[in-house]
Amino acid sequence: MNLLDLGGAMLLPLVPALLLALALVAWALVDIVRSPVRHLPKVVWAVIVLLAVPVGAIAYLVVGRGSGAATEGMLR
Repeated sequence: MNLLDLGGAMLLPLVPALLLALALVAWALVDIVRSPVRHLPKVVWAVIVLLAVPVGAIAYLVVGRGSGAATEGMLR
């Protein structure tokens, strides 16, 4: 059995992981635009999120996400 003969069947299990990574990146980018950020400018965070998928998005959400009026409003 040749691995190249399987084609799309080998990629099918990766689809949920790719969709999850895409959703995480989208969420981080929307949050960067709408909320205050910490440690770096918004443009730099956006570049990190886009270039280091999904590690950049996780790093932003853990380290770079600011606690401003937008995040306080979600808690009410």
